[in-house]
Amino acid sequence: MFTNTLSKLGLLATALLAAASCSSGPEEQDPEKLFELFRETAFYHWQNEDLPRTEQQLLRALEIHPEDKSCNLILGNIGIKRGGTKDLLKAEQVFRNIEDQEDFRTDLGLAEVLERLGVIYLESAAAIDTGKRTTAAEDPAARVAELRQMSKDAWIESRSRYQEVLAAKPSQAKAVNGMQRVFALEGNYEASLLWTSELLKMIDTDIIYFQAKMEQPGITESEEADLRLRMANTFDLAERSHMLAATMLHEMGRSEDALEHLTAAADIVPRSADVWSHRAQILLDLDLYQASIEATDQFLRLSTEDFDHPDIQAGYDLKSRAQEALDNANFEATLRELGRTTGG
Repeated sequence: MFTNTLSKLGLLATALLAAASCSSGPEEQDPEKLFELFRETAFYHWQNEDLPRTEQQLLRALEIHPEDKSCNLILGNIGIKRGGTKDLLKAEQVFRNIEDQEDFRTDLGLAEVLERLGVIYLESAAAIDTGKRTTAAEDPAARVAELRQMSKDAWIESRSRYQEVLAAKPSQAKAVNGMQRVFALEGNYEASLLWTSELLKMIDTDIIYFQAKMEQPGITESEEADLRLRMANTFDLAERSHMLAATMLHEMGRSEDALEHLTAAADIVPRSADVWSHRAQILLDLDLYQASIEATDQFLRLSTEDFDHPDIQAGYDLKSRAQEALDNANFEATLRELGRTTGG
């Protein structure tokens, strides 16, 4: 029913825009009415994830009121959703242009843009350094150093922006998640893990809240659907947080702690192929060969990739290595038992 309502609103807005563009006379071209029409139409297309039409209507609205915060926030987030370098640079400028309006969403958007740009700068530096990409710079080595510094600066400001959001909204999960990610990108795993812990506490609280709301009598279908969507998003965030923590801990040589995070992730999203793939690798590193084989089998059952996909082939290779290690361990155990039996 809600979708049908949105469709009707979209058709109505389209019809009104057509009428406005075809009409003549100064009374019918009231800028304020046109602004509201463009903005509402943009909001409709944004809800339907139609980015080109959203952008088109936003730009029309901003021609009338360039400073409008709601339109600029969506325009900036379009750049984030698209994710290309040019898109992110445009989004950065959009957010910086409305900084003086003091809205935490501006800092949040700018923080995410800078986080992503930091990744792009670092990847560009690596590509130039390894010869995978050419540069017009006279001194390629200097350009590599410049890009690496730009990456560091972007992440420093990104963290600062996330912290400003948390100063205004301490329970803003997106900002906490951002702090977790940026510290990880900077290689400060200990700090990232601290933010992971905070985020997982917030996630646990949210899950308990959603489950309690779902059990309340008289809940409507639309309310239930909204809660299920929010729970799904929360489970996804929990999975990504546990996976990031496991990856960092593994790199730090703390495989047992990494396994705890993967176990927690499997409890939350038991049908995630990625979780079982990572779990299989950690179990193999811990010499838990049979458990690794079982985790690999679960990954292969859950994965939707074709047989020839590199991830699937890697899974079979991991299972083969685990089976070989298990056979060797069993053989050595048998030899030891024979030695004890014969007194050798």
